[in-house]
Amino acid sequence: MNHCIETIRSIIGRKSHDQRAVFQLGYNLGRLSELTGLGRVPFWDRWKEPVSCWDLAALEVLAQDLQSYLNGEDPSRQEVADSPT
Repeated sequence: MNHCIETIRSIIGRKSHDQRAVFQLGYNLGRLSELTGLGRVPFWDRWKEPVSCWDLAALEVLAQDLQSYLNGEDPSRQEVADSPT
């Protein structure tokens, strides 16, 4: 799993996207989904829009969130909990 995360971070860190980078992201996100059993939501559904428009700022945040998911945390819930009411 750590290899998948490092590969994803490396792809985003190159800051250039091409068809191969998109396929590599999809493959590694799919592997994380399978290996963790957490499904599509954390490992693809949250990623599809930022990948499709190659929003580097959003992709970097999502990449940072990956380790939280592996630690059993849900960063999307933290964002809601941390936002002012």
